[in-house]
Amino acid sequence: MIVNGMIEAVNASVALAGDRTIIVPGHGPVGDRAQLKEFGDMLVAVRDDVAKLKKQGKAAMDVVAAKPTAVYDAKWGQFVIDPAFFTSIVDGL
Repeated sequence: MIVNGMIEAVNASVALAGDRTIIVPGHGPVGDRAQLKEFGDMLVAVRDDVAKLKKQGKAAMDVVAAKPTAVYDAKWGQFVIDPAFFTSIVDGL
């Protein structure tokens, strides 16, 4: 899965970060360790939801239409990559 590399990178960064670490992402606002962990949790949840939909035999367009990112869209779905595109690359749909 494409998103697994992102999850691994976030987990490694969280492990290296301390409570006073300032995270400077490539896109988005400056954050802290807790925010990075929250982002990682979102990646895991979306990955798992996409995997469940695929396991049910859903076609790629049906997985995107199911909007597995919906609960996160207000916070993370308004930047460089929109929710539909993000969903399509989570598992290389």
